[in-house]
Amino acid sequence: MHISGNGKADHLARLIFGVQDVDGAGGKSPPISREPAKDQVQISERAKELQRMLAMVEQPDPARLERINRIRQEMENGTYDVSGRKVGDALIKYVLTDAVL
Repeated sequence: MHISGNGKADHLARLIFGVQDVDGAGGKSPPISREPAKDQVQISERAKELQRMLAMVEQPDPARLERINRIRQEMENGTYDVSGRKVGDALIKYVLTDAVL
């Protein structure tokens, strides 16, 4: 991200209060333009890509939601059955994957 602009306090004071610089000869410098400086914000392509990825991640996955609802319903009915072997396999896979990463 790149933000450009003047931002100096003395310039801001000149714009707000109309203060003008006085040169060494005692004369006044020309009046400062009252037109405000235009700030610009530039977002890099990488930041834009990250924003797109975040938007995709935040979207709900209908297949996952359906599976969660099905499992929730089976648990409430008392019909949800978990295989000990599948749980063990999943734990081993998790531990091995975690060790590699």
